[in-house]
Amino acid sequence: MFNERMALKMRLEQMNDAEERLLKELQKERGYIFNRLRELDEREKATDTSEQVHYLESTNSFIEGPTEDALADQSKTRKGRPSRRSKTTKMRESAIAIMKEHNSPIRGSELQKKIEDRTGFRIANMTTFMKTIEKADENIIKVGRGLYYYQQENQTIFLGQDLTDVVELNTKEL
Repeated sequence: MFNERMALKMRLEQMNDAEERLLKELQKERGYIFNRLRELDEREKATDTSEQVHYLESTNSFIEGPTEDALADQSKTRKGRPSRRSKTTKMRESAIAIMKEHNSPIRGSELQKKIEDRTGFRIANMTTFMKTIEKADENIIKVGRGLYYYQQENQTIFLGQDLTDVVELNTKEL
């Protein structure tokens, strides 16, 4: 019985064969180019002996890829520009600061506008963004649908009631 698993395995084999064919073709073309360059260099050398020609050492490193030692050295050294705060880090810090300033739950759409205004970056999906920062900071709480709150330490959240109502309820219970 032919199923999806067999089809995927067959496609992997086809891709592997295509990669091998492509690699062989590239090796042939590279060899042809190097041979042609050597011929041209020899012609120039015969006509002008004052110029020096430099050949590439070996094409095997291009074909085989880097060695394990080279990969280990690359992983130890940093590449590229010096580290800067990422876009998401700036947006996350901005979101936390806004929620700390706002002493009550804030709507996601309102929070999104404030974050975008402060950072200049656009948030494509607010729910996904908030889920990631909820994981990063446990004080961020999703109170309800589209409502987010930053809970300070040892703080209780009262929803749908004014604090005076809560105090009145507590005194009636006594």
